Amino acid sequence: MFQSKHILVALADTATRSAPAIARAAEIAAKTGARVTLFHSLYSPYLAGEQFYSPVELERDIEAAVNTRKQALERLAKPLRESGLTVHVRCRWDYPVHDSIVREAVREKVDLVIIGSHRHGMAARLILTNTDWQVVRLCPCPVLLVKTTRRYERPRVLASIDPLHAHAKPAALDVRLLAAGSDLATAFGGKLHAAHFYTLGTPLSTGFMIEPLPLPVEIAEQHAADVGKAFDALVEPYGLTARRKHVRNGLPVDELPALADEVDAHVVVMGAVSRTGLKRLFIGHTAERVLDRLKSDVLIIKPEGFKTPVPRRAANRPVVLPPL
Repeated sequence: MFQSKHILVALADTATRSAPAIARAAEIAAKTGARVTLFHSLYSPYLAGEQFYSPVELERDIEAAVNTRKQALERLAKPLRESGLTVHVRCRWDYPVHDSIVREAVREKVDLVIIGSHRHGMAARLILTNTDWQVVRLCPCPVLLVKTTRRYERPRVLASIDPLHAHAKPAALDVRLLAAGSDLATAFGGKLHAAHFYTLGTPLSTGFMIEPLPLPVEIAEQHAADVGKAFDALVEPYGLTARRKHVRNGLPVDELPALADEVDAHVVVMGAVSRTGLKRLFIGHTAERVLDRLKSDVLIIKPEGFKTPVPRRAANRPVVLPPL
């Protein structure tokens, strides 16, 4: 996975003086030899819908707006090129932004998309209106959310897996998560950790007063043993020591951020399965609800063969200037 050949850095602000996502792309590209594309998408509903514009004037003003942003991208690309990296810039007139990013990734056969992540409010997290969550949900290739400026020097990479597939993840996804985490850790001389979090169902009494009943000790112990056995079998090829294997009873939304802090993880690797409707609000929290609580970078991996629902062609006549 981290034999990446083409990295797409999605930038929301081309006027920035410091972009952790660009620095992270440069760090990875220096290790893998990948080429980097700095990408920005812009669109103005007012401009596009202005009735007083002639087609020629509209095209001219759109092209001028795209050119201005492209020049800003060139300024950001210059120091990367001077360091020896192969860097292109790309700017598109397209909407919405998350669809534009996914379209570009598919069109250019990108191996990795890198975006900067910012903290969002509870409503944004549940409705998933923010660009980063939408890209996570829709992008077929791995997505790296950059949340820190910390360099990947001998990093601790924490892969969150689900060996019993309690959350309906495809079985092969865990293999992809461990492989990606191992590749990343190896590339930068770091260590791979693996984690799984499980919960035990609580039986309820029947009758007028419904109360939770204590789970028999032997059932809890047997379940814990089954979880540990499945976990060990899955991580066995990676030769993890006991200190780098973490199996805990609890909800991932609480336990994963706490463990990431405990091991001082540079990157957390997790899987995402795209869902629609209300299910997406309550299922798949290891790829959605946890994101805002993690302080480290987060690498999101999709199941093999995932097909994005984003159409390959935009409905609003994207304008693109060719890369250098």
